[in-house]
Amino acid sequence: MTGGTLDPVRRHIDGANRHDADAFAAPFAVNATNHGRPVGREGLRRVGQNLWAAFPDVHFEIDTSVVQGDIAMCEMTMTGTHLGSPEMGVLGGFLVGVRPTGRAVKQLQMHLFRIVAGEITEHRAVRDDLGLMEQLGLMEANAPPEEDISRGGSDASTRQMQQGRT
Repeated sequence: MTGGTLDPVRRHIDGANRHDADAFAAPFAVNATNHGRPVGREGLRRVGQNLWAAFPDVHFEIDTSVVQGDIAMCEMTMTGTHLGSPEMGVLGGFLVGVRPTGRAVKQLQMHLFRIVAGEITEHRAVRDDLGLMEQLGLMEANAPPEEDISRGGSDASTRQMQQGRT
């Protein structure tokens, strides 16, 4: 793993955790894309500001990272408390206009960053948005947690197989 390739990602996450819009956006190139859309640094600043509007105590933890060439992939955990409403569609856009629930959340996320000349030129993410909506009470969970093999780990999966429900 190349530490230098991860440096801009670490600076970006550090800015996120400090709730510093300039530091959050600084590692991005002026022509950076976010989910395939050209947004540049200013667009990323707005993303951060809207994320903090919804979750003023948001925190990201990089759990796993892998570097191959100019690509860094990071598995992250986002935690926070839903205390506001963003003006723009961050986190899938589901929270625009939604009244704060006051609920704490924990969401697994996968992020892809393309790093060129020490700057992030491309960012994409995959998140458990359904799980987030369930945690916020905005969507009813279809399966009780003990039967949800996508969140229950190997014990739940083994129970399901033994019961013939796979």
